[in-house]
Amino acid sequence: MDIFSFVGTYYPFILLALGALFVLFNSFVNVGGDELATLERRWLGKEMADGRTVALSGEVGVQAKILGPGLHFMLPFIFKPVKHKYLVIRDSQIGIVYSITGKSIPQGQFMASSVESDMYQDGEKFLLNGGQKGPQVGIIPPGEHRINPHLFNVKVTNAVFVGEDEVAVVEAIDGQPIEAGRIFAKPVLCGNFQDGDAFLKNGGQKGPQVSVLTPGIYRINTDLFSVDIQKATVVPGGHICLVTAMDGNQIPDGRLLADKVEGHSNFEKGEVFIATNGQKGRQIQHLMPGTYRINPKLFLISKPIEWVQLESDEVGIVTILEGKPITDASKIAADEVPLDVHQNYQDTDAFLKAGGQKGLQIPVLRAGAYAINPWFASVKKQKMVEVKIGECAVVTGFVGDEGVDTSDMNVNAKIVDNGKKGIWKEPLGPGKHALNLEICKVDIVPTTQILLSWADDESSSHKFDANLKTITLRTSDAFNVNMDVRVIIHIAMADAPKVVANLGSVDNMISQVLEPAISSHFRNAAQAVQALDLYTKRAELQQKAKEHIQNVLKIHHIESKDTMIADVVLPKELTKTVTDRQIATQERATFKTQMEAQEERKKLENATAQADMQKQVVESERGVEISKNLADAAIRKADGDAEATKLKANADAENQKVLAGAQAEAIKLKAGADAEAIQKTGEAEAGIILEKGKSTAEAYKLQVDAMGKDNFGQLKIIEQIAQNNMKLIPETLISGGGAGGGNLENMMGIMLLEKLTGKKEGDSN
Repeated sequence: MDIFSFVGTYYPFILLALGALFVLFNSFVNVGGDELATLERRWLGKEMADGRTVALSGEVGVQAKILGPGLHFMLPFIFKPVKHKYLVIRDSQIGIVYSITGKSIPQGQFMASSVESDMYQDGEKFLLNGGQKGPQVGIIPPGEHRINPHLFNVKVTNAVFVGEDEVAVVEAIDGQPIEAGRIFAKPVLCGNFQDGDAFLKNGGQKGPQVSVLTPGIYRINTDLFSVDIQKATVVPGGHICLVTAMDGNQIPDGRLLADKVEGHSNFEKGEVFIATNGQKGRQIQHLMPGTYRINPKLFLISKPIEWVQLESDEVGIVTILEGKPITDASKIAADEVPLDVHQNYQDTDAFLKAGGQKGLQIPVLRAGAYAINPWFASVKKQKMVEVKIGECAVVTGFVGDEGVDTSDMNVNAKIVDNGKKGIWKEPLGPGKHALNLEICKVDIVPTTQILLSWADDESSSHKFDANLKTITLRTSDAFNVNMDVRVIIHIAMADAPKVVANLGSVDNMISQVLEPAISSHFRNAAQAVQALDLYTKRAELQQKAKEHIQNVLKIHHIESKDTMIADVVLPKELTKTVTDRQIATQERATFKTQMEAQEERKKLENATAQADMQKQVVESERGVEISKNLADAAIRKADGDAEATKLKANADAENQKVLAGAQAEAIKLKAGADAEAIQKTGEAEAGIILEKGKSTAEAYKLQVDAMGKDNFGQLKIIEQIAQNNMKLIPETLISGGGAGGGNLENMMGIMLLEKLTGKKEGDSN
């Protein structure tokens, strides 16, 4: 029998067998080891309840129940299986579940309430237990999970990772409302927000949470909790950070800073801060250098603030901004609290518990670094009071107990023991002193001698005389005279407090006592003298001023060492007169010296003239002797020759006398010249020449009167013959007698005529 015959004979059975195999094939489903199968019931079942999209057993539709790995029998053609892979969640991940169907979430509730469902693997149990559709509170942890994808949508996301230098701030999207007046939710046990169901069941409140997540990995349902990862708070070395709480109890009235509470570990445990009645607002505590995992939404952290740094020559003056008020109106500073009680104002809580008052503090901070909360205290840096060698410091205290006055009746203020209220008895010596200049006044008093100058544009290095100017005086003759004065004073160290008590300061002593005393004394003294007398009576004025200033300053416990007139500046019109007078005096002395020089010159010229005339006299005498011999030889009979010679000698002597007188008069006239000495000297010399001529003429006249014209003429001819060395006696002499005279006489007569007329004998003209 062939195949076709067999099929034709048994085809009903074959069809039945094939149908049975088909039914059998569709009655079983084989699910792999990493698979699950969802079923869809197509007919022969109940309808699903309204609002559901996934059916329970016996209901038509996509079934909530799933088939796990293995071979499963099912009614053929009623169920349609669909295979799916397991949901795999790795170690660093979580599954956030969204239910596609179920009961509706109650109004006001954002997340579906948790129900038992074997981690969402038993969908039918989820629905039977009243599971709600929408976002689920529970999460699916890492692993392989058989989740019905028709019932649950699962979003696989990374777990929350908080690094070592980070902090995570959590805000709940669902929960109970926060109480009125509060900003942050009340802390509840919820496994660091990893157990959302416990959070809601324990009364967790929606909104910002107090607790934070520290470094680590957290399986948190980010549909229920919003997680904000921020950097941890880092306070660098040498700095502090200030803290402001955004939630907590109210700060009591009259306070600026919140009370200190314990146990919150530098604000890292916000839940402890809230639980122990921490107060919102500025905190009295601050953060020291370090790293802090603080909820930055609960606590606002300021930028780092440097510690108060005081150098070796500085002090810190502290003003407290928080504490009890100062009730005594007479006090300018708070009652003193020892520095070791509050660690130099760094332990604010200890200061307040010790009853510290707000306001200016008496103790000062010395050199160093201080972590002081600037909301609690302000620190003003101030240089130490430096007292140099040659100085002392007089301190006037404004705080302290009332001391006993140790001064006498000559002091105008109270001088007390050091540390009391008032002027301190013992001045501070050279060095640096840590004084609070807000509660005391310090006057530096020089203990060396002080030179004060009353002079324009002149001041000593100590600057006490910076405002002293040249004194202008009005003299009795109505001249304005400027006078520079210098005064040397000395203040003993033991008397320095008395000076301050009476005058307030050295500057006050100068401006209120010394300057008026000096100015008035010299102005009064100047009214009794003339301007020029300020030079002649300077020593007397200076001595009187010295005595006057000594008496004035002695009353104020100041020793006046000396008072000196440094300079006197007269008006220009007066100084010009004095200068001109001095110049005239000097010129008079010069002229006197010149006159004495001229006298000496006259003597010299006189001696020179005599020497010059002596030669002429000698020559004349020789000529006279020759002439006399010739005359004796020629005219022996003339008795008048000797007389003529005598008269001539007398005439020469008279001539020299007249000549000397003329020279003396000329020199006298020359010496009497003032500014025109050279001109007068020339005029004197001209006068000498004139006088010489006059004297010569006078001499000639006297000689003529004494000798007669003929004899004087013959004498002058003889002088000329002698001067010219003329031969009067020939080598051959012929002599004869007769009435007309001898030949010698005739020859002499002829020669005299030729000499006088300049003509030779025999000339026709």
